[in-house]
Amino acid sequence: MRRFTSIFIVFVAAAALASAVRLNPRLTTRRVEQHLVPAAPTETMPPLLAFTTVTFGGFRGLAADLLWLRATDLQERGEYFELVQIADWITKLEPRFTSVWAFQAWNMAYNISVLLNDPAERWRWVRAGVSLLRDNGLRYNPGSAGLHYELAWLFFHKLGQGYDQAHLFYKRAWAEEMTALFGGAQPDYARLLADPERLRVLREVYKLDPTAMQRVDAAYGPLDWRLPDAHAIYWAVQGKSYAKAFDDARLDRMIFQALADAFKHGRLLTKLNEAEFTIGPNLDLLPRVDAQYLATARAYPNDDTIKTSHANFLKEAVVMLYRSHRHQAAGACLTELAKLYPATVKTNNLDAFVAEVLAAQARAGLPVRP
Repeated sequence: MRRFTSIFIVFVAAAALASAVRLNPRLTTRRVEQHLVPAAPTETMPPLLAFTTVTFGGFRGLAADLLWLRATDLQERGEYFELVQIADWITKLEPRFTSVWAFQAWNMAYNISVLLNDPAERWRWVRAGVSLLRDNGLRYNPGSAGLHYELAWLFFHKLGQGYDQAHLFYKRAWAEEMTALFGGAQPDYARLLADPERLRVLREVYKLDPTAMQRVDAAYGPLDWRLPDAHAIYWAVQGKSYAKAFDDARLDRMIFQALADAFKHGRLLTKLNEAEFTIGPNLDLLPRVDAQYLATARAYPNDDTIKTSHANFLKEAVVMLYRSHRHQAAGACLTELAKLYPATVKTNNLDAFVAEVLAAQARAGLPVRP
């Protein structure tokens, strides 16, 4: 009986090995089709993990799963600094496990940064989260639309929004880097392409493709590339090349959200050597934002949240244009709002509409833009 069992086990193992040999060319082809790259080498791993990776080969996923359980426990206990090391090991064991790249970047940019009081130290961790996704996560997963979205989100929300008390420090620090690279708001692409060193830094350090940047500017700009929203749009557009279904919708939403924010505060108003760092609206982007909302609403006709967001944007745009003495453009916005979303407009009189919106904002305790 034991001899029969041994022979049976050998037979099954041989059959499995033969199947693996037959499947390997197909798996290699699929890896190429899915834009996957070879797994990370073991040289930089801790000895125990390197041993586990070499010994267990394909079973290194089991080690990664155990570490992931440990990471989840640390997350729940708020032990974020130790979590950095655990997540780093997981990415080395399973570099194509995209969730852990997003998890690690979020931990750095959100959880750890807010534990620190010094804005420069906070920025170091926020920037580390950006670099992790851009330089490593997308290196091993270039076809991951999800990681493109996560990177775009960091630019849009962590750098671009004002929820973090150090957000102006982040914006200034990023603007200084981009000014050193581009010289101003809009890159001189011809000059940039003719400068080998700046081109190398652009591609190798910041992973930006000048040709893709030009396409983004042509479709959505011109954008101020010193500010985060331009980069949120860039990475969302790059991710669209690989997106399907859910990720496609998320990236489309990211594009119109970041573009709307660029309209509201996408222009740098002060020089970087001045004490004040002031940003203001880029009202010339209105046609771009409106067109993007309309295109996205057509692409997802059953998603009412897009229509709600568009209506809210138009309402805010009316007020911003009015207060910037662009009354004709404000009136055109109000007309469009009344036509597309009539339930949101109680009066077609421009002065009365603006007064009503401002009064509603005051009652709700919302900040009123100057």
